[in-house]
Amino acid sequence: MKHFTKHETVNNDSCTSLYSGVSKDELDKEVDKLFKYRGYKLKEGTPGNATYEKGSKTMRILFGAFAKHFVFKIKTYSNEPDTVKVTVVKGTSGIAGGLVGMKQVKNELTRISNVLETI
Repeated sequence: MKHFTKHETVNNDSCTSLYSGVSKDELDKEVDKLFKYRGYKLKEGTPGNATYEKGSKTMRILFGAFAKHFVFKIKTYSNEPDTVKVTVVKGTSGIAGGLVGMKQVKNELTRISNVLETI
C-alpha cells in the first residue's frame, strides 16, 4: 500500500514529504532500504536520523563532475497522529564538481524526491 500523501516543501536544498497510514519505525526502514538500493551507504546516525553518502569526496575533488559524490541528511519525525514527515537535506553543494557538479546534486535531490513518492 502506498503511504505517500504529498510533498510539503520542495526547494533547491531540501524536500519534506508527508506520509500517512504507516508508523515512523516502518517508514525509517523503508527509507533506509530505498537509499541502500540506490547505492548509498549509511555514513552516520541511524535510520530516521541519518546521513547517507554515495561516491567519493576525494575523487570528486580530483576529477570534478566526472566523479559522483552525493551526501543527504535524512530526518523522520511524527508530530501528529498517523502522520510521518521525512525531510531530505543536501549534505553537499557539489561545488567541487563545478557548475555541472552542483546541477548533478540538484538533479539527484529531485530523483530522490520522486522516488520517495513510491513509498
